[in-house]
Amino acid sequence: MLNLKRVLKMDFEKFIKLFKFCITSRTLRRIRGDPPQFYIFFILLSFAVSIFNFFVINNIAKIIQDDNVDIMKIFFTILMCLGYTQLLLKNFAVTPFHDDVEELLDWIQYRHLKIEEDDIIQKVSNEESAKALKYSLLFFKIYLALFAICAVLVPLHFALSDYLIIAIPGLDQESTRFTHKIVTVIFAIIAGYWTTSSDSGVVFIGIYVIFFMKSVNRLINIFAENPEVPKRPRFLNRIIEKHVEMIKILNIFNEIMKFISLAQLVCSTLIFLSIIFVIQIFPNNLLLYFMLSTLLSQLALLCVFGEIIRSESEQIFIKLYQTNWYDLSVKEQRVILFMMANSVRVIGLKAGGLYDIGLMSLVQIVKLSASYAAIIMTFTEK
Repeated sequence: MLNLKRVLKMDFEKFIKLFKFCITSRTLRRIRGDPPQFYIFFILLSFAVSIFNFFVINNIAKIIQDDNVDIMKIFFTILMCLGYTQLLLKNFAVTPFHDDVEELLDWIQYRHLKIEEDDIIQKVSNEESAKALKYSLLFFKIYLALFAICAVLVPLHFALSDYLIIAIPGLDQESTRFTHKIVTVIFAIIAGYWTTSSDSGVVFIGIYVIFFMKSVNRLINIFAENPEVPKRPRFLNRIIEKHVEMIKILNIFNEIMKFISLAQLVCSTLIFLSIIFVIQIFPNNLLLYFMLSTLLSQLALLCVFGEIIRSESEQIFIKLYQTNWYDLSVKEQRVILFMMANSVRVIGLKAGGLYDIGLMSLVQIVKLSASYAAIIMTFTEK
């Protein structure tokens, strides 16, 4: 156990630096105790991306006035506009909740340093923390690789294509084509890596929340299945303390996620609609399929998190009900009853605080996008 704790601490110290950087890239505010360079950089970057998005919108205005324009030019211009709008909206949506994000960061660090009185609780806590750290790093590597490839292929496509997706005011597009291309390529690369870092900060929090919920469920299982455990002093009290802590953390996380998830759902629907529509016109374009799968991973992450959190929340009530509560003392039965009362209301992620997020949300959005894309395609052919 000591070796696990030591290795966990060494890995976590390196991970927390990446964690703080990712949070700063999302909230655009300085983490307490960190130097101001990073948050100033991302504020300036947000300003630069907003200007670039204006160039994209300016190009859309020019496209509307053009009677003969390439479909791929229209598609990529709209897609870039939606992509950068989504990135900025998600950042601005969480900025007011920076203090809540920082509270969850402090909570995660506290969980790693916490020494439990009971050795079983300590063992479960160490194991679940190790899993959370492992899967956070694994996720980051996969997500970074996915968007890094996208950040190479998309700019390369822009560099080799004949059309421009931005229009810089005051500059003629034809005579300054190279300048327009360079600016587009630079900001396409920025979008890929910034999306990776900003999404990762929130995902890391989500992973730790999920594994903390799993640790609570494991402790309830141990209490129910091991006849010696109920005899341990304060074991049941520690479970209820962790359960109350879990509810508090889930409410904070849900508050942070409600506007991010709403922006993700709306923008993803429009982006999927655009990509699926163009795929019907150019079914052999592999870049479109790769872009669809990459952008789909963003929404899938959100929906999978919502599904797992809801499932773990439901399991707590079920596991409490399945304990041998009738063999416990009256005082312990009251504690179990109190926990069950707190677990009746299932806690899950809600977009905008209203719409439940889960795997069905992912299916519905993809179906909705495909249906509208088919309808638009039908009217276009006519």
